[in-house]
Amino acid sequence: MTISDKLSGFMEKSSWIRKMFEEGIRLKQESGEENVFDLSLGNPVIEPPEEVRKALVEVAQDVSPGLHRYMPNAGFADVRAVIAESLSPECKVELSANDVVMVCGAAAGLNITLKTLLNPGDEVIIFTPYFVEYLFYADNHGGKAVAVPTLDNFHLDFTALENALNEKTKAVIINSPNNPTGVVYSRKELEQLADILKTYSERLGNPIYLISDDPYKKIVFDDVEAPNIMEFYPNSIYITSYSKDIAL
Repeated sequence: MTISDKLSGFMEKSSWIRKMFEEGIRLKQESGEENVFDLSLGNPVIEPPEEVRKALVEVAQDVSPGLHRYMPNAGFADVRAVIAESLSPECKVELSANDVVMVCGAAAGLNITLKTLLNPGDEVIIFTPYFVEYLFYADNHGGKAVAVPTLDNFHLDFTALENALNEKTKAVIINSPNNPTGVVYSRKELEQLADILKTYSERLGNPIYLISDDPYKKIVFDDVEAPNIMEFYPNSIYITSYSKDIAL
């Protein structure tokens, strides 16, 4: 099958992660799973909690009329209300069902968000090193990902950020805890990031959206805090999934 030159180039850039994953499978078969540590896909080595398994069985067996038909685009209102209630304390913002959209994973959430925000030529700032698919997600919707370097310890370089901001900047994507570095942005760091974006948004007369890609939010250790950006910045969009913390 012939594919476009553009897509072929994208596949060339991203395929090394999948190749590493497949090489990890081969090495595990050769040397034993306990001797190989696969850090390629962020693929958890846990299994979903038993409560999740039971709930899935219960839902599959539920014969309530209409339960398994089409649903509202944003998801069932009662589910969104429960999610909003559980997120509100973490975000330190009072959320309702109207603030929540259910999607098929964080990748879908990022694509839907960028589709909603971007006009052709708009820029999306990402921080290096980054999840490589951010490049493709921005391009999918007519935007351009702009890579901004971080400090030597992989924390945010605010001078580099301010130099990258311009009238084309529509959004900034952060990922904390970070893939691939594991860095967790501190409360002070997020406050400073929010202050910069507020100031620049006022200067432009348009909001710069802060997109927080946070599937690793619950995987922190040693009493490390991973604050939610919604506490600090009003024009923020919080995206997460259950793929990392409970292996769904």
